[in-house]
Amino acid sequence: MSAVVLGAGLACAGCGGTPELAADRAEVLQESVLVVTQAASEARWADAQVLLVDTRAALDAGVDAGEVSTARYREVDAALDRVAADLAAAQAAAEQAAAELAAAQQAAAEQAAAEQAAAEQAAAEQAAAEEKAGPPAKEPPAPKGKGQGKGGK
Repeated sequence: MSAVVLGAGLACAGCGGTPELAADRAEVLQESVLVVTQAASEARWADAQVLLVDTRAALDAGVDAGEVSTARYREVDAALDRVAADLAAAQAAAEQAAAELAAAQQAAAEQAAAEQAAAEQAAAEQAAAEEKAGPPAKEPPAPKGKGQGKGGK
């Protein structure tokens, strides 16, 4: 994520002669970016967006206080733009995945309901067919005979 790149860039803020980014301001920005990254990793998208706005405000405050050079401001601002884009893409991907999961669950529920309805319909049809056929036929009773015939043979 761009937040890692931004954090690495902020870590070198005090490198060289005259700092383009005061060490204290760099630390504030690094911590702020880490909090944005943490919120994003927990899918707290609204929090991450608010925290990103706060990070930009901290950057602007650094410019106003003379703690951030114009060149460094542009670099950090561009990095924050990349973080915002990454955040938006991650949020969109998470929302798409959630929508696909919901659609799959809905389809599975509809399939189960259709199968249940089909089973109930088949059972009702079988019961109706059995009722229409009536009770099973009984075998007729055996004819009663008179005995052995004439003469008792």
